[in-house]
Amino acid sequence: MPRSSTPIQPPLSIENSTPLNDLRLWQRYHIHLSLLYGAAVLVAMLLLGQQVYELRVSSELSALQKRLVVLVTALADSVDVSAIEKTPLGDRELGAAHQRMKEKFGKVMAEDDFLQSIYVFRQTNEPTQLRFFVDMVRDGEAAQPGDHYDASTLLTLLRGFSHPVVEDQPESDSFGTSLSGYAPIRNTAGRTVAMVGIDVDAADIEMAKQEVLLTTVFVFGFSVISLSVLSLLVARNIRKPLSQIIDAAAAISEGEYATRIALDRKDEFGIMGRQIDLMAAQLQQREFIRQTFGRYVSEAVAQNLLKESGNMGLGGEERVVTILFSDLKGYTSISENLPPVQLVKMLNDYFGAMTEIIDAHGGCVIEFLGDGILAVFGAPQTMDDHAEKSVRCAIAMQACLKALPESWRGEPLGDYFQKEGQPDFEMRIGIHTGSVVAGNLGCPARMKYAVIGDSVNIAARLEEMNKILGSETLVSGETFRQLPVSLSAQFQPKGLQEIEGREFGLYVFALGARVGLSSVTDPQHDFA
Repeated sequence: MPRSSTPIQPPLSIENSTPLNDLRLWQRYHIHLSLLYGAAVLVAMLLLGQQVYELRVSSELSALQKRLVVLVTALADSVDVSAIEKTPLGDRELGAAHQRMKEKFGKVMAEDDFLQSIYVFRQTNEPTQLRFFVDMVRDGEAAQPGDHYDASTLLTLLRGFSHPVVEDQPESDSFGTSLSGYAPIRNTAGRTVAMVGIDVDAADIEMAKQEVLLTTVFVFGFSVISLSVLSLLVARNIRKPLSQIIDAAAAISEGEYATRIALDRKDEFGIMGRQIDLMAAQLQQREFIRQTFGRYVSEAVAQNLLKESGNMGLGGEERVVTILFSDLKGYTSISENLPPVQLVKMLNDYFGAMTEIIDAHGGCVIEFLGDGILAVFGAPQTMDDHAEKSVRCAIAMQACLKALPESWRGEPLGDYFQKEGQPDFEMRIGIHTGSVVAGNLGCPARMKYAVIGDSVNIAARLEEMNKILGSETLVSGETFRQLPVSLSAQFQPKGLQEIEGREFGLYVFALGARVGLSSVTDPQHDFA
């Protein structure tokens, strides 16, 4: 029966076994896509986060350095130069000048919690050997005036005697690790008398770095969570239509041509879904044509014509085939005694049973001729053992025919064939192997598949010859010679027989053995 043309939605239940559900999680495309883009974005964000962190740290450090330069320069300009010049280099007493300078530095440190210490150095005869003039420390023990300080490894500090300078990175000395800024203290003549220095504790710098790092990590973490959610949404947006397309394709491959995806999307998945729906509709129409066409011609002919739809011209090809021609015995009498309705039922049941057997044996029904059947083996599909297949088919047909009246028991047809004196329901078959032209016959507007040649006439004559020889199935010598020994043993030779319309006679063989109904359902059964 043709399938319904009503669009249906393919089942998408996860519990159903579908090709998509058979894939493992890591084999799925949307997982690959999400991981690929997710990894790429994460790497980019990591690199970006690192750059942001370094830029922010560098920016914070640069701002601090600028601040130190401004502050240390201002301090250098505010120092009492004359008090320093009047104080001997080695003086270790804390005088009034020292006290006033410490008070000033204390006020500056009180206003800026970031400052750890402020101090003033004076150079000795050895430029790298310095002495403290003033040392103001927020926490810890301060140096005393005149205390020695070795600056031989602190090149940035020594440059502070010539111009304002700030260290690039925190430096360590006996007082700890700090970031320092330096500026020269000059007298009115422009000569450097001393140098003022200020320190910022490295711990404060590290704390600033930690704040920047925490901010960067927070932003990065938030971005990762947002990316994960977005990836899940994208994966779902891909997986759902992909599942529908795969399920629909699987259903169509199983012959469910009424399946429709009906994707209401404007993207590539929507285009793909509409194309698959169009393909399914065309396949459904093609299947409907094939099934409908197959009711009027053989299934093999229908498939062959649809396969070669672009080459359906008139004409054919010559090939060697086996022709089977069958006819009901006493059909004229039967048609006279049966009502038309019962006659049609009998023919339909008869043709249905015989066609099923012919199809099972690879034959092709060319046409029904009244109560007769013309079938060919070896066309349109090539078959090497067409002679054997046709004979086995004939045996199965005869066995089926003998049992057919039993299926009508209890019906008017059954009553007719059960009447006393009513002849048995019998059939005559003629089989011949020979050359024919198989192809399309008719005109461009109306054509049919046919087999033309003398071999067809011979098969028809052999069917009629059963009346003379009192047999049911006759085969020609050409067919008999191609049968296996196990099958040919069931035939009896009937000698050379004259064929009407032919100059030379033909050796014929009659089927002499009776076979059971098992041959109906097993076309490969050995009847020996």
